[in-house]
Amino acid sequence: MKPEDRAQELELEEREANQKKGRLPEPTKASAKRCTEPGCGQRIPVARRKAVPGVQLCIECQEWQEYMKGRHASSN
Repeated sequence: MKPEDRAQELELEEREANQKKGRLPEPTKASAKRCTEPGCGQRIPVARRKAVPGVQLCIECQEWQEYMKGRHASSN
């Protein structure tokens, strides 16, 4: 195999690996129609359920959860 062919092959493999990293993992359960966060129950829009397969939280609860995870990680 020519060196330039091998280089193209490696570049393609790297590109495919990076694309896989960017994909969301397969959902373990169906998207919820209402937020599952205790005390919330807000309706999750169809567009969000399509965009994030397996979604369980409304946007507000998701943002809060991510904020709290970030706060907890920075305090260690």
